[in-house]
Amino acid sequence: MVRSGGFAGIMRRGEADTAGDPVLRSLVARVDLTSAPSSRGPVPDQFVYEIGIDGREITVGDSQLNGALRELVHHVLRHD
Repeated sequence: MVRSGGFAGIMRRGEADTAGDPVLRSLVARVDLTSAPSSRGPVPDQFVYEIGIDGREITVGDSQLNGALRELVHHVLRHD
């Protein structure tokens, strides 16, 4: 997972494995990347997330994050 953009443009990366993390395993099971809304282009000062799970990848703007996808991002990047 990569978070880029925002006001300062600082990039953050995170990676996690479900093998030792039951919370992450539960979140991944709830996320369907095929139905997640994709980013519709750049929005000034918005974070953009590149999310990959089991070979599938999407790019999502902060405003499109919701539900389990938002929880997953917060869990992997460990921010509030």
